[in-house]
Parts: sequence; structure tokens; C-alpha cells
Amino acid sequence: MSTLLRLALALPFALALACDSKDGEDDHSHEHETDTGHETGHETDTGHEESDCAAETRDDEFSIGLSKSGEILTVSFVAADPAPPIKGDNTWTLAIADVEGQPLSNLTITAVPWMPDHDHGTPVEATATATENPGEFVVTPVNLFMSGLWEVTLDIELQDGPSDQVVFAFCVE
Repeated sequence: MSTLLRLALALPFALALACDSKDGEDDHSHEHETDTGHETGHETDTGHEESDCAAETRDDEFSIGLSKSGEILTVSFVAADPAPPIKGDNTWTLAIADVEGQPLSNLTITAVPWMPDHDHGTPVEATATATENPGEFVVTPVNLFMSGLWEVTLDIELQDGPSDQVVFAFCVE
């Protein structure tokens, strides 16, 4: 086997070992800059990055009742566990209505968490389940596995074909 091929095969393992934290837990945090050049985190004495959510300006201020509108529908938070969203798995209860405020049922909802500063999502797929209340859905687990800004796009398809989307952004620590 050539030296170049051996190096190519060993590189992913070396990078994985270099990214492991000293206590054996995975540390997926990396210091990074946004496209505006502003730092979004800082290193602690242990060398691990902490998210600076207090300084984040691109996120939504979480509250029950927080809503976003697309072109044909509005999505509102009815409940969240935990509230506000945290690093890890989250469960969201959402009310979805048309622009006139009428609850919408028989929807296909896909939640897509994305970290814009890191250019990645999450490997955990959330599912949306209708509750007994018209237009209300539980989406779980909304997996926000690392600290920083997360944008969660809700792609919503109505039974008769039209679709819409809304994006909620939360910084988690």
C-alpha cells in the first residue's frame, strides 16, 4: 500500500481523535465566525467553546404564543418541553392555521434543524403527530445537539397539495 493511500485512510481517524474532549465526551463545538466576521462564541479556560447567546441577534425570543407566518399559513407555539429550547432533544406543540386563523389538519410536517454557522443539520429526524385539538401537532424530538444558533425550518404540506414553510431560530447553550 502506498504511503499516500495509508495517510488518506488514517486521516479520518486522526481527526476524530483530535476532536474528542479530554473527559471522553464528544465535543462538537468549534470556534467559528459568521459571514459578518463577528465571533459567535469564545473559549473557556478548558478550551471548550461556549455559545454567546446573550449577544446573538439572529434568534427569535422564545415565548408560548410565538408565531411565524408563511405565505398561506401561520405556526404558533402552544407548548415546548423544555421551554425555552435547550441543547439536546426538545418537544414542541404547535398550532397551525390558515391566514384567516382557521386550524389546518391533515398536514405533512417536516422539521429540519440547521446550524447556519457550522453548515450542518442533525442526524435525528423529528416526527410530527396530530393531537386531539384541531390544527395542533407535537413535533419531537427537535434535536439541537450542540450549543449555538439553530434554525428550524418547518416544511408543511397541505393534504390538497399546496405547501409552505416557516423558520424559527433559537440560540441554545
